[in-house]
Amino acid sequence: MADLGFDFPDDDYEQETNNDTDINDDIIETIPSLKDESLLTTEVIQNESKTKLETMPEDETEDDLLADEKWTSVERVYAFKENDVLIHRLLLAKELPNALEELGISEAVKHVIPIMEKLAYDMDDTNAPDLFSRKEDDTQEKTFAPLMINILLDQHSSVASLGQQAIIAVVSVLREDQNLIQVIDSEIHKGLIEGLMAIVDGKIKRQQQTIEEEGGRRVSVDEIERRRSSLSAAPGFETSHAADDDFDQGEISLAKITCISLVASIANILGREKCIETCLPIIEQLSTDTMFYVRKEAAIAIGNLALVLDTEIVEQRLLPLYQQFSEDQIWHVRKSCVLALPSLCSALSEKGKTQLTITSVETFRNDVSRSVRNALADIVGELIARFLPPDWEQTGQPGKIPGPLLSYFLSLGAQTNNSQMLKLEVDRPYICAYNFPAVVLTAGADLWDSHLRETYLNLTKDYQIKVRCTFAHSLHDIARIIGPERTERDLVQIFALYLMDLDDVKQGVLEHLADFLGTLVVTSRNEYIPILAEVWDGVATNWHLRNILAGQLRDISLLFDASRVVEHVLPLVVRACHDEFAAVRQTGVDVFPIVLDVVKHAVEEDGDSLSQADGYGDDVVENKKNFALALLSHVMERLDEFARSDHYRGRLVFAHICQALIEAGINASDFASFFLPRLAPLAHDPVVNVRIAASRTIGTIYTNEPFCRELSEIAAPSRTAHEESGHALDQMTYRFALDKDSDVRSFVMAFVNNDILEKQREKDSKAAEEAAAAAAAAETAIKEEMMETTPMQEVEENKKDGEDEIMSDVEDEPK
Repeated sequence: MADLGFDFPDDDYEQETNNDTDINDDIIETIPSLKDESLLTTEVIQNESKTKLETMPEDETEDDLLADEKWTSVERVYAFKENDVLIHRLLLAKELPNALEELGISEAVKHVIPIMEKLAYDMDDTNAPDLFSRKEDDTQEKTFAPLMINILLDQHSSVASLGQQAIIAVVSVLREDQNLIQVIDSEIHKGLIEGLMAIVDGKIKRQQQTIEEEGGRRVSVDEIERRRSSLSAAPGFETSHAADDDFDQGEISLAKITCISLVASIANILGREKCIETCLPIIEQLSTDTMFYVRKEAAIAIGNLALVLDTEIVEQRLLPLYQQFSEDQIWHVRKSCVLALPSLCSALSEKGKTQLTITSVETFRNDVSRSVRNALADIVGELIARFLPPDWEQTGQPGKIPGPLLSYFLSLGAQTNNSQMLKLEVDRPYICAYNFPAVVLTAGADLWDSHLRETYLNLTKDYQIKVRCTFAHSLHDIARIIGPERTERDLVQIFALYLMDLDDVKQGVLEHLADFLGTLVVTSRNEYIPILAEVWDGVATNWHLRNILAGQLRDISLLFDASRVVEHVLPLVVRACHDEFAAVRQTGVDVFPIVLDVVKHAVEEDGDSLSQADGYGDDVVENKKNFALALLSHVMERLDEFARSDHYRGRLVFAHICQALIEAGINASDFASFFLPRLAPLAHDPVVNVRIAASRTIGTIYTNEPFCRELSEIAAPSRTAHEESGHALDQMTYRFALDKDSDVRSFVMAFVNNDILEKQREKDSKAAEEAAAAAAAAETAIKEEMMETTPMQEVEENKKDGEDEIMSDVEDEPK
């Protein structure tokens, strides 16, 4: 048998071998007849399953069985449902969801649910995840709750986690239908939650079948802690009480943390009334449990419940629990309190939120446990953001951060020293940098000079790359909050510094270059645009950064008038279009419509928006108008250079630019007057890539029906159906449709008339024949002329040579 990665004991291996040889005696069972006539009958399924299992190779693997198309999902389920071989049980678990789609509802409920229940109690943990990784909508009454309780209390955290995810998904679906709300009450409240609490109270035990099939396995405290760590994602393990090895006590403790975790997960789905009625009493009951990991889960659940309950309930019932947990002797519990603090504060009034925050910060910042202190640092940004007014997006008003909370945050950004590094607190500057935008937004620009500026400027020069990268990505956010004057004074120097930093830091600035320039006043902005060329030179060795910078040119073009766009942005766009990397060229192509639109808009306004227009006349108005026309002419010259380029890459870029202009909404008359005449020669381009790009552009024209209709009406000659058109667009279309390359033809074949296409093909064939005949006739004429002229030329040459010889003799005679 192939090695599947499972470790079997010797006895199990012998049993598995015997099962392979005598498999028919173990699996054949009466198969219920199916009502659906399209399904196979019971006897057929039995016989086919028997035959296939008899002929199955012994080394058949799970993947081979799954890949065998001769096996249907229903056949696999009925064939392997009584098999004890591990691979077959695993196969059965994976095939159940597919079989349910083929079976009717009544058959599925009657025959598949028992199989699911059996696999849920399987001793091997690889079966249950496959079984419960997909939720089912229809289950037997009084089957869902016991089945899921068994899954939730499984020793293997992966199984329990999948079970909890399935429950959340089921509850979410049920809540959307008002007719199914009662199912939540009967199956979730009374079934799952009350079932778990019955185990907690010792009233019932898990099904005896589970205990027998598990072979007397013990649920140890270490295993419970492993489950608890998986659910709450809390590192470390400490015990405050002696571990009880008794199975019942271990199961009860496991049921406690499972119930709390489930309640916290579905609290927002259940709603306020159900949380008050069901969830809150459970948390209150388990808040004094002797096991610390139970109290830890209860402390985390406080934050989830606070998001659902109203302020009065939170202050009266949750706040006392939080204060109790914050004084717990175990650091795990106190850390859970810290993590629940932001959610709890969001449910309190301003006064209560401020008091709780001050008390908690002063308590936890000096906690004896480093884990608790680090947890407070992790949530400080979220906690500060809770003080933003509810309507801050509309009003722009900052919040009121308590002084101790702001002081604690700024202390995270204090200069680190060697002692702090030995205490593993080197990430505190990074935490401070990450949360700085949220803090500035909440505190407001008024506190920038007095509280935030010094710490910010010091951290921006931190030696850690990740700290500088974080600031580089948020530089534009800080600038937008503090305003243009403070940005000019404090942030421009950081901006320039980061443009000369490492590529990772530089990338953060380049990704938001336009946003940062947009925060400056116009005069300052105009001063910094000339540095774009230097920035491009600085990223000459990194195509990814060039691509980012080229993409920013689109938004940068909208920040300046046409004269500066043509002077500083257009050269970079042209350089991007000539780049050696196709991604950069395509980004440059996408910017061209924006540049052209900015310049054309200036022409339409007669140059009123231009800030400089010297040397085009004495009259100011006429001067600006002429200057705008000159700018437009300059842009069109750059485009014409692409269309007439000797290098195929330039012509390819021009075809892409034409397509980008059409997609951007260029006027049909403008396209017909300038671009279409320059696009037409590309239909005969010797490079197939150029023809493909041009054909794709023609296809884009036809796809845009309003644009195509308007373009066709411009100077289009009249013609009747099935006749050729003299219009350049039609000529290009049929030229591409007759191209020898299939990729060129593929973009236009849907838009051609077959009759006209055949006529055009015949015409081209006839023209080709005539051209070939003319070429042959010309060649023949040349040969005949050469044959006729060659003898005469020899006679003349001989005659001339004789005359020269006679003259030479005469000259040699003595006088």
